[in-house]
Amino acid sequence: MTPTGSKWCLALVLLVVGRCGPAVAQDDFLYGTFPDGFIWGAATAAYQIEGAWNENGKGENIWDFMTHAYDGGISDNSTGDIAADSYNKYLDDVAALKETGVNFYRFSLSWSRILPTGRIDQINQDGIDYYNNVINALLDNGITPLVTLYHWDLPQPLQEIGGWLNEEVVDIFGDYANLAFSSFGDRVKSWITFNEPWVQSVLGYGYGGNAPRIVGSGQTDYIAAHNQIKSHARAWHIYDDNYRATQNGEIGITLDSGWAEPKTQSAADIEAAERNMQFKLGWFAHPIFSVDGDYPPVMKEYVARHSAEEGFPVSRLPEFGQTWVDYIKGTSDFFGLNHYTSALAEYSVWEGNWTSYDKDQDVSTSADPSWPSSAAPWLKVVPWGFRKLVNWINNEYNGVRLIVTENGYADLGEINDVDRANYYTSYINELMKAINLDGCNIYGYTAWSIIDNFEWAAGYSQKFGLYSVDFNDPARPRTRKYSAQVYAQIIADNGFPAPAKPRRAARQHFAIMTLAGGKWCLALVLLVVGRCGPAVAQDDFLYGTFPDGFIWGAATAAYQIEGGWNEDGKGENIWDFMTHAFDGGIADYSTGDVAADSYHKYLDDVAALKETGVNFYRFSLSWSRILPTGRIDQINQAGIDYYNNLINALLDNGITPLVTLYHWDLPQQLQETGGWLNEEVVDIFGDYANLAFSSFGDRVKSWITFNEPWVQSELGYGYGGNAPRVVGSGQTDYIAAHNQIKSHARAWHIYDDNYRATQNGEIGITLDSGWIEPKTQSAADIEAAERAMQFKLGWFAHPIFSVDGDYPPIMKEYVARHSAEEGYPVSRLPEFGQTWVDYIKGTYDFFGLNHYTTELAEYGIREGNYTSYDKDQDLYKSQDPSWPASAAPWLKVVPWGFRKLVNWINNEFNGVRLIVTENGFADLGEINDVDRANYYTNYINELMKAINLDGCNIYGYTAWSIIDNFEWTAGYSQKFGLYGVDFNDPARPRTRKLSAQVYAQIIADNGFPAPAKN
Repeated sequence: MTPTGSKWCLALVLLVVGRCGPAVAQDDFLYGTFPDGFIWGAATAAYQIEGAWNENGKGENIWDFMTHAYDGGISDNSTGDIAADSYNKYLDDVAALKETGVNFYRFSLSWSRILPTGRIDQINQDGIDYYNNVINALLDNGITPLVTLYHWDLPQPLQEIGGWLNEEVVDIFGDYANLAFSSFGDRVKSWITFNEPWVQSVLGYGYGGNAPRIVGSGQTDYIAAHNQIKSHARAWHIYDDNYRATQNGEIGITLDSGWAEPKTQSAADIEAAERNMQFKLGWFAHPIFSVDGDYPPVMKEYVARHSAEEGFPVSRLPEFGQTWVDYIKGTSDFFGLNHYTSALAEYSVWEGNWTSYDKDQDVSTSADPSWPSSAAPWLKVVPWGFRKLVNWINNEYNGVRLIVTENGYADLGEINDVDRANYYTSYINELMKAINLDGCNIYGYTAWSIIDNFEWAAGYSQKFGLYSVDFNDPARPRTRKYSAQVYAQIIADNGFPAPAKPRRAARQHFAIMTLAGGKWCLALVLLVVGRCGPAVAQDDFLYGTFPDGFIWGAATAAYQIEGGWNEDGKGENIWDFMTHAFDGGIADYSTGDVAADSYHKYLDDVAALKETGVNFYRFSLSWSRILPTGRIDQINQAGIDYYNNLINALLDNGITPLVTLYHWDLPQQLQETGGWLNEEVVDIFGDYANLAFSSFGDRVKSWITFNEPWVQSELGYGYGGNAPRVVGSGQTDYIAAHNQIKSHARAWHIYDDNYRATQNGEIGITLDSGWIEPKTQSAADIEAAERAMQFKLGWFAHPIFSVDGDYPPIMKEYVARHSAEEGYPVSRLPEFGQTWVDYIKGTYDFFGLNHYTTELAEYGIREGNYTSYDKDQDLYKSQDPSWPASAAPWLKVVPWGFRKLVNWINNEFNGVRLIVTENGFADLGEINDVDRANYYTNYINELMKAINLDGCNIYGYTAWSIIDNFEWTAGYSQKFGLYGVDFNDPARPRTRKLSAQVYAQIIADNGFPAPAKN
């Protein structure tokens, strides 16, 4: 594929996808235009775009505080310290807005940029000057400012006195609002007091996933909401009493809501859906917009009943009292609505004597698995829900004047963002129906967002922008996306005017696409994409086959698929413990309690493996299923029976088991004595390994001691994002690694000494690594890339696979030097001592490699007197923004890095015998997973080059994973499976994907035989 050909292919894909019509539609597409005077805008929020977190007098806010913690709760461990750098580049944003043709720009003020402590006694003039500059630039370009006072970024000093739990903040917020009105109200004529107080209350003060990470669902969330509603009313009255007459502006509030559709047409589910609407939207809207004011009666009733059942003397839902009810009621000049998606609601009683906002409702919500996904797990594409929602608001609140203040779609950052363009087209069309057909009183629409930004707990892993921002470039350049062009045309047309000649218009296809037509469209897209060739290639595709005897497999891990978390005597492990915490650190708040239910459905997995044609299945044992406490004195026979049944089923189907002893799921009772930080675990792991060898070794001939000890050490015991969430990078991570390496050696020697002669098996370890490419060809960057390889892969490989053993010399040198500079009397990197060096060295029969992606390394010093594994290396890592993305932010598609990596291992460790034990691609769960099929094809082809052209000693390959599963901290938001699993169906059915068919063909061909005709 030539560059010209690639451009042609992309254009053809866009043309085809553009003709596929909306992803979900209940009604035909409607031609027509919005009423005269309808206004169009785009939005952002201060913390998400501004950066300059501590510049020019700005104070710290709760998101600064949260993201600077070791475990900041952000999926990619990023911060908003720079974000899109709009503090310095706001004119670029104004230019993007003008190019799009919007009438207005909705942005928020950073409270702590104006009032660093949150209080009126310390005003930061630089902050006021900044917003004056933004407002003036907008007006100079014919764009009206719509200003939000509060978008979740409370000044940290106010949080330290309780934040939204302290009623004192009502008056403090009033002072802040008064300052804003007096400073900017001569030019700002439209104000929003709060953005989405539901999110601040439930996620920030209830479940604790957002800043300020307060956990107390069903109690503290209700208090936080109570004080925000009061604060809104206080600001409205200050404007109404003091500024309206002279400034001639208006002021409202923005509330967020999805549409809740009954899951069935039963009376119970219809009532549940209505109740869910009142608990979500009515909670904040009813006190302000209803005739009677106060909280919705059904909410008051249900919270009071649950409170009484739980032993509370009064309802957990605070009472306003009549004075506050009257003061709040009617305090809005318009209804601001943020809407993105819909859900299905069904009647459900939550058991247990605990408090929870969700439990109070007697409702469970879910998504229809047929609804198309986005890069945000919670955002499904359901355009018709938008129309139903605005009609519900119109009916509930007497034709209230409404403006849509946010609506948008999450992807991974594509410039040719066809899915976003289709989302906007479909949702805006439903909005037009609500106005033109239903008579809803809607006067404006706002796209979220004008630019890519810091997407709260998702960091930079999800993108919503009409314009892309390159967050790897210090200049933060903006690039116009396809969706920006589509939105600009909708604005210019004020909707969707009927084409002059309908029979020739692409939009007519968009309107009338039938189910059969949809299938045709998908097939055509697959055909086009399939001809586009690999996304990234340094060399031409190689035809050929793998050596005779090359083996093919697929993999899973116990916690990720089994479920049955507390069944039949299984003990608790560190992931059970972590995910059951209120803030479990999981992107979608899910657990592995059921997962793919392979504890009960392992025969379905075996059937999928057999259908794919694999030679072997790599799976892991659940240590706590076999030894509930982790120790040998309590053996759970039911656990042993489960794995015997699985092993026997594999062998009966001609599939060889490759068994991993440890895949990150340490028994919780061992963690309570220090886990991998306690050297006692070395002998305990040896006992566990000995039991596994004696129980299964008559049939299992290939063993892996540890899966990716780097991840367990660095993410579990260093930065603390994974279980067991121990924070101590540069210290506890090194200790955890040290004890895992010793434990590996202990297990290997137990097998070698006691089982090898009779069982005739082999045992190794699986290590993970990307390829590290120098960012430039400077000597410093080349050395940095090699140092990164030694710190990542060499950390675990050098003690086991090198001639000399022990940690890599460069790692020992750098950690010792940094330790001395930081005042440590000895290196923070533990020493083995010669006895352990000799005991560990050579403890392998093969090298297991997990590989997914590639990074760039450049030399760089990290300043500050703190300890950190990353700081110890004197380098920074990044990824080329041109590399294609996946649904996992860290996984970019770089096939040529695979070949470079296995060559590096081959050269570094003397032609070691290697098997690839994981390799795969993350998406959002598509069955027709073209991107995954292409990933496998290109990566496997690079592996074949490494064998056939370079002479690397590689004997097998494993696809990750045979089925979709619980993807650790990403929960079920990312999918890696060759087979889809419907996690919304209790039966957890498996569905074969396109990639499974492609992989099966590669296995059947043992590679890529040249076609008979050129």
